[in-house]
Amino acid sequence: MTTTAGKKSGRPKVRAERIDTKCGYIGHMTVDEIKSRSFGEHVNVACPECGKIHLTVEETEEAEAATLRKNKRYAKIKADAEG
Repeated sequence: MTTTAGKKSGRPKVRAERIDTKCGYIGHMTVDEIKSRSFGEHVNVACPECGKIHLTVEETEEAEAATLRKNKRYAKIKADAEG
């Protein structure tokens, strides 16, 4: 079936992501999130942000919070606020 523009309709839309590359900020992800975004037989379930394996959302939130507190920018902002 074609539409008035001449394009086929009813075709399935496919979207694939490559999460094992760090071309932009993806954030910490759980194993389930990685599997839902991946395709193929062999999936690396290590977090693309830190390389650890997060089983729960709480673990990802904890990792994000730890990352925030360990950087130089956070330390400078905290020192400026306290001083």
